[in-house]
Amino acid sequence: MPIAKSTYERKSDSWKIFWQRSNMKWISYDPVPVVKSLDEFLRVLDEDTHFCFRG
Repeated sequence: MPIAKSTYERKSDSWKIFWQRSNMKWISYDPVPVVKSLDEFLRVLDEDTHFCFRG
């Protein structure tokens, strides 16, 4: 079951972070909506201060 999604934006050379709501829609992760690398994306997933990814 997907818990997070990241999409690359070439124009800004960054990654957007999304989490999936219970209605199955992907929502931007407001605390950190954009990161510069996949390592940062994984760090945000681990920290998850708002409990969006793992409840």
